[in-house]
Amino acid sequence: MSSSAPLRLCVSFLCVAGASLAQITAPSPTITAVSPLGGKPGTTVELTFKGVELDGAKSILLTSLRDGKSRSYPVEQVPAKKGVLAVKLPADAPADIYDIRLMARYGITNPRVFQISAADVVESPGTNSKSDTALKVTTDSAIQGNFKAAVPHWFSFEGKKDQRVLGAFIGSGFDVRTSLVGSVFDNGGRELARLRDGILDVKLPADGAYKLKINDLMFGVGDDYGYRLSLTTGPVMWAAGKEALYGWNLPGGQVVSGLRVNRGQPLEHLKADAATIAKLIASSPTQALRLPDESEAPSVTADKPTPLIVGQTFGGWFPANGIARQFDLTFKNGDRFIIELASQQLGYSTDPSLLIETVKGEAVTLQADLGDPPATVPAPSVRITQLDPVYGYEAKADGVFRLSVSDSSNAANGRRHPYQLRIRKANEVTTEGAIAIHAKLPPAAAAGPFEIPSANVWRNGVAAMEVFIPNRTAISEAVEIKVANLPAGVTSLGGIISKGQSLGYIGLRAGPDAPAGAATLSGIASTGYLTWAAKDATLLFTRNAGAPTIGVVPDAAPALIEQATPGIPEVAADAKLDVPLKVTRHAACTEVLKLKLLGLTDPTKAPEVTIAAKAADGKVTLDIKTLKLAPGDYGFILQGPAKMSFQRNAEDIAAAQAEAKKATEAQVAAKKSVDEANAALKALKPEDKAGQTAQQAKIKDLTAALTKADKAKADADKAAKDIATKNAAKDTTFLVHSTPIRFRVKETAKK
Repeated sequence: MSSSAPLRLCVSFLCVAGASLAQITAPSPTITAVSPLGGKPGTTVELTFKGVELDGAKSILLTSLRDGKSRSYPVEQVPAKKGVLAVKLPADAPADIYDIRLMARYGITNPRVFQISAADVVESPGTNSKSDTALKVTTDSAIQGNFKAAVPHWFSFEGKKDQRVLGAFIGSGFDVRTSLVGSVFDNGGRELARLRDGILDVKLPADGAYKLKINDLMFGVGDDYGYRLSLTTGPVMWAAGKEALYGWNLPGGQVVSGLRVNRGQPLEHLKADAATIAKLIASSPTQALRLPDESEAPSVTADKPTPLIVGQTFGGWFPANGIARQFDLTFKNGDRFIIELASQQLGYSTDPSLLIETVKGEAVTLQADLGDPPATVPAPSVRITQLDPVYGYEAKADGVFRLSVSDSSNAANGRRHPYQLRIRKANEVTTEGAIAIHAKLPPAAAAGPFEIPSANVWRNGVAAMEVFIPNRTAISEAVEIKVANLPAGVTSLGGIISKGQSLGYIGLRAGPDAPAGAATLSGIASTGYLTWAAKDATLLFTRNAGAPTIGVVPDAAPALIEQATPGIPEVAADAKLDVPLKVTRHAACTEVLKLKLLGLTDPTKAPEVTIAAKAADGKVTLDIKTLKLAPGDYGFILQGPAKMSFQRNAEDIAAAQAEAKKATEAQVAAKKSVDEANAALKALKPEDKAGQTAQQAKIKDLTAALTKADKAKADADKAAKDIATKNAAKDTTFLVHSTPIRFRVKETAKK
């Protein structure tokens, strides 16, 4: 995988025994594949979505992975192409890489990835499987297609001597399984360059024709094996900061000797203003990674430790050849601080190490030797791999730490990446780097299966999002979770990540009349998503998508569970706390509710709350001493399955019934007209032959109209009956959440 790819993480899930393992059968729209992977502004793109519950689609929602802005575009079914939706991209649609979601009947889907660029699009037919059937393209085009057979795709292009042509495609950044490999050949069949780590870079030796061959590394085929290879003679971005860019073929860029991040050419560096940087990022076929503010250039080699103080941040590049970059951190008695070495979480393919030593005069002793941080408890339902070291410390005296940072695995391969070393005060609470995860029930067993969760809230119900913040330690203070830019009719209930924890929950509540719709939330920058559903845990992947998006389903939720009494209850650290609950049920939701308490401890050890059948109240009891909660602010939610009878496509059924009623009324009116016309005929005098002839003609027309009305009624009645039969009410299991519940633990009273 190229280091310029958005982060792709191995994930695992927790297993919770008991009633919480009921399968969720409520409709939840899910995309498993989309093609093509991009389009050009001002054109109509025919999109094919694969997945479930995608009927009733009205629009797509595109959310920029660069600035988080969202744009909605209507879609229309393409005649004679089942499942194909047409979308017109406006001429001013910004060039960017987006999360694409489909707004369907039962809410918004999970995201896939879609690119908009000014490059001319070339669709590969798949018949160009040999050199002599190569498809002609230009050196500035976006080539896209799917591997439907285990054969390569060939292309040809014309080039000029000394022209530099680059190509870019990183499959993990487009939610496909494709590991694209390929080569460029001259007219004589000599290989000139290879596609390595998602980047093709070739300098053409002469004017003439060239061939490009691409294929999946393992010749995989199917909907998951799409590609979009962007060819360009322009710049390709790798990372961007406030005043600097790194990449290849940068206009005016300077090659940084030996600075490699993949098996290709060294990076080029360019200092530029914000407008230039924005323009180059928009024109790049790759998503630029976030570049920390640079405190020193990549070429700098320090011969002695650099001094740091608590509250300071330093941005640099890991040294070459496995050498550690050193810093001396001075602190005072009573300082409480967190040392964060961030690189992998910024999107770089790194696995940093942090060595902390105590310096006293000439003596240096080991304080901590850190690699990956320990697993967090409680952990998110999608356990996100963390490779960046973090260390919390409370100073009992003045002192100095010597910090040594390195990235040995990349150094061994001749690669270097940026890092950010931040010394944060422990009382500095922040949601920076927060990752939202749409909550789901755990799998039936530790081995799976694993499914993509819903991102929707039903009317008069609550949806909870998990929020994970990296770099928190046991001395981190509680932090409030807030989001904004909510869909119409949805209210944020807020949330909290408790003291010393990394995971919390935020609740979103839809009102009883909330309209169908969706919005990309602000306040949290990224969302952890399972990329593909999986039968087992052999190989699971997730992508850090952009900001979370929530949809509204205009049907009622089974139950609303909330704290019965207002305020934040308080409890001593050695006592028990009872929290009364209020339950507002849908009329069809009458069964027992078994809910797990999430957010305080490992879910396998978490208390379970049982709410009796038909009950409108309940209670949560927390044993603070058993949970080992130190004094501070805490929060939790309740989550579990709820069953009720549910009729799908209620709007369509209502519309069909309305049409049947309308047809019945039309038939009654038509019959009445015939009866009145017959009565009028009988009332005519026998000698009024002309009147009788005219009335008989009228009756004939009215009778024909009645015949049509009879047929229309029969057809409408049948349609209403058929759709009601097809969508008969069934017992359906939903995932329900309580509103977030807060409480405060106080010091144990002294005896």
